[in-house]
Amino acid sequence: MVEIHSDLLGKFSHSRVLVIGDLMLDECLWGHIQRISPEAPVPILNLVRRGYALGGAGNVVKNLKTLGAKVVVLGAVGEDPTGQEIIRLLDELGVDGQGVLCDPGRRSSRKTRLISLEHGQQVFRMDEESAHPIDQTREYALLARVEAILPDVDAILCSDYLKGVLTEGVLQETFRLAKRRNLQVTVAPKDSNRNKYRGAGILVPNAVELARLAGAAMEERGWLPGAASKLLNEMGIQALLVTRGREGMSLFERAHGEVHQVDIPTMARSVYDVTGAGDTAVSVFTLAMAAGADRETAARLANVAAGIVVGKRGTASVTVQEIQERIREIHGVAQESRVEAAPLEAGLQPLDLAVGPRRVETGIGAND
Repeated sequence: MVEIHSDLLGKFSHSRVLVIGDLMLDECLWGHIQRISPEAPVPILNLVRRGYALGGAGNVVKNLKTLGAKVVVLGAVGEDPTGQEIIRLLDELGVDGQGVLCDPGRRSSRKTRLISLEHGQQVFRMDEESAHPIDQTREYALLARVEAILPDVDAILCSDYLKGVLTEGVLQETFRLAKRRNLQVTVAPKDSNRNKYRGAGILVPNAVELARLAGAAMEERGWLPGAASKLLNEMGIQALLVTRGREGMSLFERAHGEVHQVDIPTMARSVYDVTGAGDTAVSVFTLAMAAGADRETAARLANVAAGIVVGKRGTASVTVQEIQERIREIHGVAQESRVEAAPLEAGLQPLDLAVGPRRVETGIGAND
């Protein structure tokens, strides 16, 4: 039985998180498709509007800021319009972009999606990016900034999209510096090279990423506990939170010499778009830990948030108010019973999220 008290969400605005990782720009082009091209059997999209949003580690930053956290970001972009737009969007969020290195040898990551207004569906995606590792000079520059920032943060979140910022050297030195200050490090891993993540605090992979890291076959019965136990035993990590799509999440921790597993059913009511749901989950989990929650409570809160975000279009984020309203719905508290003039946390009782609906499928942990 796990309870979430109102003061936990209230502490989000006092928590400070350092995000290190691969910053991206999500570009969406919306238009009408009314005919097929005479030049090739492809649809013609007549552009109506375009929009930009932060993606990758930038979406993690946006999630944390939307929840009220104080955020510092470290990463790298190229000397190009995409990199300039990423910095502009960070500034728009109120996040200092001075920790973002400019690398003239890189092409900033941009994902361009063409979307049909008639069908509400993506019809094409184009990627522009460099994925080579940052050079040693920039590794040293990044780590110098990490060391300078650590006294002022409560937690570290490493968002690895394999675009070259989170090299093995950067991660291992970050883990060492964090341990020296007793700071929690959460890592969203994409690489199959487990040496990169050895000694991390908590890994938050999806099921595919976990199988890849552990070298496990997902079609084998009972593969999940075996894969998790293998990583906990061999990598020197404290815990694993695995996002499992329609099956919710599973938290694995070591307790009394054994691996303890907690399965958390999905909290989604409907699924509209799974893009970025993994970013939301790792953001809420890390922020809840920074605010003082234990791992299971943080995992259950992350599960609620991910269930909300899959009901939105694109790389969306959730607010504290949306999480509170969803928790009230789970416990049958009618919105009409709230006093509108009262503070958001006023009157909330301890909330038990041990049980949730199982009937709806989600796809938490969409890949790059």
